[in-house]
Amino acid sequence: MAALNGKLTKNLVRTLGPGRHGDGSGLYLVVDPSGARRWIVRVTVKGQRNREGKPLCTDFGLGGADVVTLNEARDRALEYRRLAKQGINPRYNSR
Repeated sequence: MAALNGKLTKNLVRTLGPGRHGDGSGLYLVVDPSGARRWIVRVTVKGQRNREGKPLCTDFGLGGADVVTLNEARDRALEYRRLAKQGINPRYNSR
């Protein structure tokens, strides 16, 4: 089901096996072999480059899936993407 629409559901968040599972727009649920689950978002910061001169893509942890709900993770990911689009690295933004 998730492969068809690119979106995770609450049930999939609880039941997916180990791996990195995309929700779309750079939001991922990472499930460790131990069963631990955490959210990450990958953003490209506008105007910033890495050492090789390529756009700066960075993964940011959003919290464990036992504490951060799917909707909260989506909201936080949206906030991080908005900052990155403005050229602000979310790592250095005070929240």
